[in-house]
Amino acid sequence: MHKRAAFFGKLTILPLFLFVLFFAFALSSCGKKSTGKIQGREIRLGIDRDNAPFSYLDEEKNPAGFDVELIEAIAKLEGFTVKFVPMNPSALQSAVVTGTIVGAMGGIEIREEKQLSFSEAYGSSTLGLLYGKQSSASEQMPSLQGKSILVKEGSGTATFLESIRQKEGFSLLVVQENQDLIREWLAGNGDFIAEDLPVLEAMKEEISKIDEPGRAEDYLPPDLLGISELDLQKEKNSRAGQEIEIFSLKEEQRYGLMVGKGQNKELLRAFVRGLKKMKEDGEWETLTKKYSLFSSNSNPQ
Repeated sequence: MHKRAAFFGKLTILPLFLFVLFFAFALSSCGKKSTGKIQGREIRLGIDRDNAPFSYLDEEKNPAGFDVELIEAIAKLEGFTVKFVPMNPSALQSAVVTGTIVGAMGGIEIREEKQLSFSEAYGSSTLGLLYGKQSSASEQMPSLQGKSILVKEGSGTATFLESIRQKEGFSLLVVQENQDLIREWLAGNGDFIAEDLPVLEAMKEEISKIDEPGRAEDYLPPDLLGISELDLQKEKNSRAGQEIEIFSLKEEQRYGLMVGKGQNKELLRAFVRGLKKMKEDGEWETLTKKYSLFSSNSNPQ
C-alpha cells in the first residue's frame, strides 16, 4: 500500500517537474532569440561590383566607392563589421530575398517590391542618357522614337524605361554590367546608355580614356583592358569622332540600403542612426565632396 502511494506521489510530482523544466527552457530560449542588437555582428552585404562611383572593385579587386565607404563609416559608429560580397547587379535582389546576403548597396534605387524593404534614402540623382553626336550636330536632345537604349538588368533605370517603352517607341537592350554597357555602345549596339547621372559621368570618363590617342593599357581599369584594342583599331570604334554627351531626364532615383521584406530591421535602424551621426559630425559632407555626389542641400526623405 505504501509503495503504491509512493508511486502515485511520484507521478504527481513528475508533471510538475516537467512543467517547471519546460518553463525554464522557454525562458532560456527567449533569452537566446535575437535581441535585434547589431553590435558585434558581421554583416554580409552584397554590392554591385561594377557601378562606379557608388561601388566597384579597384585594381586590386578590393571593394571601393561611395557606398562602400559610407557603410563602413556607419558600421564603425554602430559597432558592427561588414563583409562585402561583390555580385552582378541582377543577382543582388534574389540573394537578399533568399538570405544569402543580409542586404545590398551600391547605388541601388529605392522602389516598390513585394519581397524587399529599404532604408530611408541617403541621396538621390536623376536619370540620364549618354550618347554620341557629331560636333556639328544640334544641341537639342535627339528623339527616342525608333531608337535603342542600353540598360543594365535588374536596375531601377531598366524598370522605369520599360514602363514607358511602348508609349515612347524605343527598344531596350539589356546587359549585365556597366562595362557591358560601354562595350556594346562603342560597338554601335544601342543609340543611348541609360543610367543615373553619376554613373554616366564615370562612364564618360572611362570612355574618354579608351579613345585617348596613345593611351597605355596600364592606365585602364582591369575590366576595360579588353576594349583597349580600339586604340589600335579605330575603325572598330563606331563612336570615333563623336562628342560624348549626357542628357538629364526628369526621373529621380533615390538610393537606399536594400534588405528582405520585414527583415533585418535593426540594420536599417543602425543605418539611420549612423547616417545622422555622420551628418552631425561632418563626415557625411567630407565623403560627398570626395566623390562629388549629393549637394549639401540634398536631404531626401
